[in-house]
Amino acid sequence: MRVLDLLGRGELDLSVVWAEPAMLERDIRGSTSVEPARHGGDIAPGSLVLVHGVWPADAESTDDSVSELAAYGVAALAVGATVAGDISEHVVDACREHGVVLLAVGPGTSLDELAHIVTSAGSADSATTTRGGVFTRTLLDGIGSGGGARGALRAFHARYATRCWVLESGGSVSAVAGRKPTVDGVEAVWNRMLGAPDGESVVLDEDGRSASVWPVVADNVRTIGYLVCGGDHRAWPADLQRVVRTLLLVVRVELELQNGRRDTEQAPVIDLVQHLIADSLSPGDASARLRMLGLDPLQPITAVAAQVDDSDYPSRAVLDTLVALLEADGRVVVGCDFGDEAVALLGGAHTTPELVGLAERPGHPLLRLLGTRRLRVGVSERATGVGQLAAAVASARARMRSAVGDETIVWSTRSTPQSYAALLDLLPERITAAFGRSLLSPIVDYDVRHGSDLVLTLRVFLEASGAWQQAATALHVHVNTLRYRIGRIEELTQRDLSRMRDRVDLFLALATVPTTPGPVE
Repeated sequence: MRVLDLLGRGELDLSVVWAEPAMLERDIRGSTSVEPARHGGDIAPGSLVLVHGVWPADAESTDDSVSELAAYGVAALAVGATVAGDISEHVVDACREHGVVLLAVGPGTSLDELAHIVTSAGSADSATTTRGGVFTRTLLDGIGSGGGARGALRAFHARYATRCWVLESGGSVSAVAGRKPTVDGVEAVWNRMLGAPDGESVVLDEDGRSASVWPVVADNVRTIGYLVCGGDHRAWPADLQRVVRTLLLVVRVELELQNGRRDTEQAPVIDLVQHLIADSLSPGDASARLRMLGLDPLQPITAVAAQVDDSDYPSRAVLDTLVALLEADGRVVVGCDFGDEAVALLGGAHTTPELVGLAERPGHPLLRLLGTRRLRVGVSERATGVGQLAAAVASARARMRSAVGDETIVWSTRSTPQSYAALLDLLPERITAAFGRSLLSPIVDYDVRHGSDLVLTLRVFLEASGAWQQAATALHVHVNTLRYRIGRIEELTQRDLSRMRDRVDLFLALATVPTTPGPVE
């Protein structure tokens, strides 16, 4: 049994965290369970090493542990009771350094079950005796030889005369065999599958013919792309169904590896943007990070934020669309996606009117995927120094959220806040958080010590515009109890809630902290 064969067992919920494609050809000759950094004896070459997801906290100990596994010549390291994103970066870096295949075992699969399958696996599977089974082995062999998804799709098309292609989660077609899909065909698949229940679907392509679509799922929960084949799979014979499942595995392995490389490349950008959002970087640190990303800190930089008005729309597709809009000669674009939005930093020669003018140029294919959705884009003023970057990012995100219009792309290039929430959004998070803490910490600390509800009481009282009976009813307390609580709040905060300016201060402070879910009975 090879590592690839084990990955083909969908019920095991295995995913590739790191590996070079050729490494997946390694033979598994047995399995052994160990504890990190305490292997306790020899490990046979070709072993699948099974480890629970508890590792030494420091990188040096982890590196020593993985180095020892590599010296034994293990086939792969499988970390259990976790998903790929939960595995420490120390482990991923060490496996990459020492050439150890790293797999994540989903929480629904026990390591004992995995060990049993490895132990009982025969030298040949009964499916390989069938015509489709022999071809399945050919597809798997293609990964080890470097053919990847493109080679597998070409072999599938040559064997079964069926066009097929791969649509990535960013909206781009990355591999095609047979006739290339049109923009209309890609749009039909994209908008049919977004937000749809997991599982294969049959859609109509650009010619009105049936096409089968399978989500490519990683970590058993996250869709990272789609495999599209011409025809209705429900009428296909069992052998062809089995081949398609193997084709899905080949595509999944390649997309997982591509996404791993992309995540590694994006990590420093996300780290920079998150520090800018928190306004927690010194000018020297910000300058060094910008230079590492190819941006000149001595030149003006513009922040751009984007979001699609559909929670099912992948943030990666938002980023790829934004970058496609912004890329131009002489311009450096560095971006990342997180949550449901994308943020890009632009260096080089550009002006705000030029950026907005991009909306008038011929549409990029990725824009067609928006359908009836709207892409809201906020553009900051040009930051002429690194000290202005945090404010630029805050401004771009605030303008994005306030963008209003009927066009497919709604640009917002100026800040005219229409509410207190929009006004607060223009300030760096560090400032608003400090403001909220300075006013509310006395009553927050009191609630923690006494198990009381003064923060909730204050919120309900202010939302009731100081109406005693209305607030008391909402809190399910007597008016006298409410008066006692408000008196305590005034004592702790040194504010007078009969004065409008003090009410406004506390109301704005509450806007900087999460809403309390409800009164504690």
